[in-house]
Amino acid sequence: MSESSKNKMHAVLNFINEYNAEYGYSPTVREICEKLNIKSTASAYYYMEKLKEEGYISKSPNKNRAVNFKRNSSVNIPLIGTVTAGQPIFAYENYEDYYSFPADSFHGSELFMLNVQGTSMIDAGICDGDKIVVRKQQNADNGDIVVALLDDSATVKRFYKKNGYYVLHPENETMADIVVEQVEILGKVIGLVRSF
Repeated sequence: MSESSKNKMHAVLNFINEYNAEYGYSPTVREICEKLNIKSTASAYYYMEKLKEEGYISKSPNKNRAVNFKRNSSVNIPLIGTVTAGQPIFAYENYEDYYSFPADSFHGSELFMLNVQGTSMIDAGICDGDKIVVRKQQNADNGDIVVALLDDSATVKRFYKKNGYYVLHPENETMADIVVEQVEILGKVIGLVRSF
């Protein structure tokens, strides 16, 4: 199986897991295709069959929503780069690794992880070398810690909207706010992973 297919298979497993946690039952194959931009139901069935072969799920015949998890339910979150990198970070081929967490650790769809480089958020407990868990979204509330794109460079900062401007506030008293008229939010930081 190619790396791209493995990534898509993990995405299918994560979506089934998240959908099941939210609604109490599994998505249909068509819902999987729609959510993950899979062009044919045959491809979705292929990924589900691979998940079944690897022991992640079992499927009841003749029932659209009868997917059962066989292993302890977990979510696999892709590590897709370093937060200061300015390259497009959502392409499947850019995934560096996957980290597996218990399914109840992080909720939401379209989760990804980034390596943190720098000290701009140390007063918020985010240190150089940490990994952050991010939920992909394009909006943010005042006070959220976000990954934002500025001039083709991603940064992690606390987000505020003030007087028609966007303020990206570093949680480090030695650094100044970044004030801009436009900003692209890539996601909200919802977790942190630190290795000792």
